[in-house]
Amino acid sequence: MKSFYHHSQTSQDVFIVLHGSGGRETDLLHVVGEIDDSLSVLGIRGDVSNNNKGFRYFNRPVDGQFDYAEIQENTDRIASFIKEQVGTGRSIHLVGYSNGANLAISLLLSHSDLFDSAILLHPSHLFSHVEAKSLDNVAVFITSGARDVITTPGDVMAVKKQLSDNGAQVTVKLTDYGHELTDEEIKQATSWWNTEVKA
Repeated sequence: MKSFYHHSQTSQDVFIVLHGSGGRETDLLHVVGEIDDSLSVLGIRGDVSNNNKGFRYFNRPVDGQFDYAEIQENTDRIASFIKEQVGTGRSIHLVGYSNGANLAISLLLSHSDLFDSAILLHPSHLFSHVEAKSLDNVAVFITSGARDVITTPGDVMAVKKQLSDNGAQVTVKLTDYGHELTDEEIKQATSWWNTEVKA
């Protein structure tokens, strides 16, 4: 599995960075650097080719249907990789954008005991069928754009309800933009991190 791992000299906490469709493992380094540059960073590249333009964590739907067996297999494999790389006794925080945010949700639902928080940038509501483990004490920050036609604000509110119903403390922020990642939401995520997680 292709990855990038920056080992912090000052913090035991780790950001797990999950890129969007067509991306790669270093795409969100500027985001986590803005949020908190003291943490270690493990960026993981998706194994699925995105039409030869970067990578994804799971395939696009075929005839409107995702292959949920594939998604679960990839989720479990990435969770095992995180355990191998990070080890035990460290706080682990997910940061995902778009396809990476969806993979982060799958990780939370299947392996909630691994993670202390998650920042989900423009996620979709794909896993309504999944029976989640307890997310008590997991803090989650979610963003969406009011003009986002790929992952709509309605999707985000459905994700919020699903995670909240399973015990997570969820904060949602909407911007006036589309699916693109904006400086505004990075600043909102940073403010949330400093008050809800780091404090």
